[in-house]
Amino acid sequence: MGINRSWLSTLSFRKLREKTHDLSRVYWTQQMASDCLQEQLDTKNPTAISAEEINCSFDSRMHPQTVSETLSWLPTFMERNRLHLLVIYTAFLETYLKEITFFYTASQGHVNNTHDKTYPIKLTKVGEAYASPILKSSTVPDMLKYAAELFDINFGRNATEWVKIYKVRCAAAHNGGIATPKFLQDISGMPLSLNPREYENIGLTWDELRAAMRYADEIAALIDSKVSNYDIRILETEQILREQNGKGILPNKNKLWQFLHDEYSLFPIKRPDKNRLLSKFY
Repeated sequence: MGINRSWLSTLSFRKLREKTHDLSRVYWTQQMASDCLQEQLDTKNPTAISAEEINCSFDSRMHPQTVSETLSWLPTFMERNRLHLLVIYTAFLETYLKEITFFYTASQGHVNNTHDKTYPIKLTKVGEAYASPILKSSTVPDMLKYAAELFDINFGRNATEWVKIYKVRCAAAHNGGIATPKFLQDISGMPLSLNPREYENIGLTWDELRAAMRYADEIAALIDSKVSNYDIRILETEQILREQNGKGILPNKNKLWQFLHDEYSLFPIKRPDKNRLLSKFY
């Protein structure tokens, strides 16, 4: 995933990538579990109770499906899992957009509590107004429209395709994954491989989930590769130190830079900023 070039990324972007990797592990563990279950049940009596044929950790009455029924259900199980993962991944993108907007705005000189060392960085009223279309929004398509203007980026097909799949995410988050008449009207002309009918459950194929994640990753990479700079990364570093200090868990002064490198993969800090941070927090 990501655009075809490298840059010194922000911590915000690396956190998005780390959460994406973790979600990938969740998905492939689910797929592996489904594959193993199918392999096991393929050898069992089709009319037997699945939970009695496998050494389960729960009372078999909790899952009274027959082997045949469970095998038929497995594809649907994975289709719905992918839909649920789309909801989670959308939250990751939303978090990134808000974080990068916050630190970008702060790096323009809009920090209200510069001298504070126990509370998180806060924006000035001007900074809050400047960033509010993203920070106060809960709709990713609206965030993307403002982000395109704020960062002067044409997201192109990445945004167009993401906005389409976002409608599927909304159906999962707000309709419980049911294809309501309004949902089918909203996605009119947008092909879904599983093509749900009215009031059926919606599901996604792996290709559809992967495409959605790729578009979102491209959007984040386009932003980060353009706006990531030393000022933003220093603010991210200070935010960590403020949080640590507020909780009373600052690392030993002599181990600070190693801690920041090991825990957050932060890039080298210039000597003047090292001295300033040490003086401020120690």
